[in-house]
Amino acid sequence: MNPLSVARRVALGIAGLALGALFLYLALRNIDRQDFEAVLQRFDRSWLAAGVAVFMASIALRCLRWGILLRTNGAVKWRHAAEVLLAGYAANYLLPARLGEVFRADYAMRLFHINRFTALGTIFVERLCDGVILICALWTCLGILSFGGSNPIVYPSWAIASVITASAMFGLAMLFALLSDRVDLRRLGLPDFIVERWGRLTHGISSVARGHLATIILCSIGIVILEVIMLTCVARAFAAALSIPQVVVMLVLGSLSTLIPTAPGFLGTLQFVFAQVFAWFGYPESMGVVVSTTMQVFCFGGVTILGVLVLLSRSGLAVVTALRPDAKNASRPE
Repeated sequence: MNPLSVARRVALGIAGLALGALFLYLALRNIDRQDFEAVLQRFDRSWLAAGVAVFMASIALRCLRWGILLRTNGAVKWRHAAEVLLAGYAANYLLPARLGEVFRADYAMRLFHINRFTALGTIFVERLCDGVILICALWTCLGILSFGGSNPIVYPSWAIASVITASAMFGLAMLFALLSDRVDLRRLGLPDFIVERWGRLTHGISSVARGHLATIILCSIGIVILEVIMLTCVARAFAAALSIPQVVVMLVLGSLSTLIPTAPGFLGTLQFVFAQVFAWFGYPESMGVVVSTTMQVFCFGGVTILGVLVLLSRSGLAVVTALRPDAKNASRPE
């Protein structure tokens, strides 16, 4: 690997850790130990078990969706698509600054023998579908909560600014996805290696348009619904009876916070956002910190364990294959 690329990734990782520490400090600065003890006394493990099960179902649906996108670019086995996605999510939860996305693209390149930028294009489509659906759901639920009740909620300016910025960002991303394959970089006189990578990237992005758009959208909607149910269950585990619009607002703002390249497992950003959202809805900030941390430990942690097991099994398979007598004989020079 290029030393400059390694240095850039290390610098990005350090910056992510620093940002995560800052947000974690902001989340915890007004909370004392007694607040946490009061929340933890309400814990109901049955709700948590249900939430973890639903989250695993959403991951299975993500595997299906990515497999559909990948299979438009070549012969990819479903189990291999699930393997790479689990490994990539585990890397995202273990590495800072969302470096797991790059890891997933590299892993896909080695396992599927497809171009890294084509894999990144399919990952971009995933994130775009999730983002557009989440933003639409967020604006709908903000309207319901702001004008549909007797006690309308007044949101802080930073939250509104974040939502507007995210809406503009995903709007531009959708425009990019629609127009990227029409841009010919050769006319700009750019080097061939840039043109080639651009072509691979746009090929991956255009995979959604090859007869599977409706299926990808339905999968994305299903994923959001399952994650809303998951978050409802985890909140219920600590006796927080949030309405569906309230859960959607918390889920979307939490998801948007993960776009910031911070600490592993999005530590810090999720605690900060959940603490603020719970406070808006009349709950103590400590409950938001506990709910977000519980989700990270049990939901994200469960996927991380599966991803690590996948990587270990793949490594073990490679070792066994290398030690086979026929493999040794094939490697000997005649």
